[in-house]
Amino acid sequence: MLKNSQVNLHTHTVLCNHAAGTVRDYCRQAVKDGLKVLGFSEHSTFPDDRMLSTRMKYAMLESYRQEIEDAKSEFPELTILAGLEVDYDSDFPLEFYQKELKERLDLDFMSAGAHFVNRDTPGKYYYASHTMLFPPEIIRMFTEKTSFLIKSGLFDFITHPDMIAVSIDKWTPEIADLFAGLLQTAEKHNVPLEINAYGLRKPQREYADGIRPPYPYAPFWKLASGYNISALVSSDAHKPEDVVGNLPDAFDFAEEYGITCCNAAVAEKIIAKNK
Repeated sequence: MLKNSQVNLHTHTVLCNHAAGTVRDYCRQAVKDGLKVLGFSEHSTFPDDRMLSTRMKYAMLESYRQEIEDAKSEFPELTILAGLEVDYDSDFPLEFYQKELKERLDLDFMSAGAHFVNRDTPGKYYYASHTMLFPPEIIRMFTEKTSFLIKSGLFDFITHPDMIAVSIDKWTPEIADLFAGLLQTAEKHNVPLEINAYGLRKPQREYADGIRPPYPYAPFWKLASGYNISALVSSDAHKPEDVVGNLPDAFDFAEEYGITCCNAAVAEKIIAKNK
C-alpha cells in the first residue's frame, strides 16, 4: 500500500534555470531515498518565451517530456509522472493550458500556483517577493487568482496557496477574510492544497508578527484546519538532494495543525486516470 511519505509530486530540474540536476539525477536520488512515486513539475512556459529566468523555452517542452519518458524505462522501480506546474498568465485562455500543454504533451498531471499576478500594464506583474511587502489589495489579487485556478477544474492540486505570505507583514482580519475565500473554494471544489517544504528550507525573515519562514504560513494553515480540505505535502525540489528534503518537517507541520495529508490518494488518482 502506498504511503504519503513515499510520494513527491513537485520536482524541478536544471531546465527551469533556477535549479540543478537532470530528470535522471532526481530519479536516482528518489530511489535512494525510498520514494515510490516521483512527479516532475517544471514551470510551464509560453509561446513567446516570456519569463525565461524561471522556465525553459517553449520549444524545449517536447524534450522535457521525452526525458521523463526515457527515465521510466531506466528506473522501473519508481513510478515517474510527467507534469507541469502551471504559472497562469491571463494573456492566454484556459484552453491553451488544457490543449497546448496537458493534451499535446500527454501529461499525467498539472498543478498550478500563483507566483505572480498580472498588472494593468501589459507585460508587467506583481511577484511574490522576499523584498517587498504588499497591501491587502494586492494580496486579494493573489488569493482571487488562486481561487480562479481551483474553480477551473484543470489542476490536480494547487501549489503553495500561501506563498504570498512572503509579502505579508502580519496576519490581520482582512488578510484572514481573503484566505478564507480561497479555502472555501478549495473545500467546495475538493481540490487539494499543497504544504510546500521548500519554504522550510529558505531563510527565515523578521516580520511584524515575528521571525518565520516565508511559507508554509502558520496562520493560514490554522485557518485551513477549520475547513474540510486535504493537503499534498511536497518537497518542491530544486536540487536532487532535496527530492525528499524537508518532507518529514512538512508532515509534522500538517499534523500540528490537524491537516489531513493526501499524497498517496492524489498519486493513485493520477495513475488510475492515465491507465
